[in-house]
Amino acid sequence: MQSKSLLLVPLLSAVCLLSACAGPMPKADPSEAWIGLRDDVNSVVLAEKVDGQKIADGRFFEVQPGTHDLGVMAYDDGGSDSTLTCTGDIHYSGFKAGHRYRLVESSLGENFSANLVNQNGKTVASSTNFDCMPG
Repeated sequence: MQSKSLLLVPLLSAVCLLSACAGPMPKADPSEAWIGLRDDVNSVVLAEKVDGQKIADGRFFEVQPGTHDLGVMAYDDGGSDSTLTCTGDIHYSGFKAGHRYRLVESSLGENFSANLVNQNGKTVASSTNFDCMPG
């Protein structure tokens, strides 16, 4: 197997993980805030933790109104020789019941970040300590 093919293994693993929970999205609970994820062409973004606790479905978060710490994992295959696995945290204290938010991953070269965007399209929080490693 070529080395470039071996580098696709982590990305394909992430896709398989997503397909395992690719059933219909649950209906949003109006008493909680809904945080969805936006992927781009070259990366897969997964929800990983809420307030330090692993979550069951990596496609979204639902949280009670108030303050929360969100953990995010991104797999990026930007066409380079290696895939990057990145993790980061976002802290936000203004979650509101019934509101929808999106986590948007962005990259510039090998510098990755994530922003929390409210339902009006405004960035309300940004990631801290977003770390990436090859593989």
